[in-house]
Amino acid sequence: MKIIIWGHYPLHSSTHGYIHDTYFNTFESLGYDVMWVSNEDHLIDYAGAVFFVEDSQKSAMPVRPDCKYITHHVDTKYFTDRGVPFENVLKLGNCIRNTVHFEKVEDLCHWDESTRTLYQTWGTDLLPNEINVDDHIQFDESNQYINYVGMMYEQGPYWIEEFAHYANEDRKEVKLYTQSVSHQENRMMIRNSYICPDFRSDWHLQCGYIPCRIQKNISYGRVQGTNSPFIKEAFGDYVVYGGTPETLYHNLIDAERGGKINMKEAMQFIKDKHTYINRINNILKFL
Repeated sequence: MKIIIWGHYPLHSSTHGYIHDTYFNTFESLGYDVMWVSNEDHLIDYAGAVFFVEDSQKSAMPVRPDCKYITHHVDTKYFTDRGVPFENVLKLGNCIRNTVHFEKVEDLCHWDESTRTLYQTWGTDLLPNEINVDDHIQFDESNQYINYVGMMYEQGPYWIEEFAHYANEDRKEVKLYTQSVSHQENRMMIRNSYICPDFRSDWHLQCGYIPCRIQKNISYGRVQGTNSPFIKEAFGDYVVYGGTPETLYHNLIDAERGGKINMKEAMQFIKDKHTYINRINNILKFL
């Protein structure tokens, strides 16, 4: 099976490029013949290939009836109108509140046969063999910075500014990194962070969106906080919840100081269920 990950290349050219990079590395680790290419024509033998594509990157991608397509946000009709059989298109969507009524594949993974859509969450960028469950970070009161890697949407600036207010009272500083951060840099900054919050804005709180930050930061060995009840419900005792900037800040510190999260168990949970090995295995069931 030849897999061609199409677009968002090279790394750092877009936010979704980090997803493509992780899928590329994981397919490669599993021994697949995989390529990651830019959104332009290439001198490649496409016969029988499996394309992996996100909607904004499909313009120059070959659409052929002898190929299969794993898609993010692309209308299946785009392919069937061009002669691709319906069963050759697998749509990927995020597992959120209104998708959990579909057929359950596993926790946070559901299948809609009528549209051939697989709903699942993101995962950590680490492979299972790269997660050392004994290598979790001991809380260090002397750390000055709270490092946050990610974009701010809607009410995001409010959350981070209010959170920073309580951090400043403890002489801590929130540092926001929004682009061009490698996987390795991200891991280093999270492991060196005073605490590790996650801020969901109103739409994400309503729909129950789960960002990859949750699985990543836990796999890096950090206690992870969230303002999302849906994330708390999904990850249970492995995350810290606070519904306001103040409660999230203080609950995270309380959990770190009191050792209230079993980090070895939390990291094992991510290692077993939330790597891209899990995500690809689910995809292959329906491809």
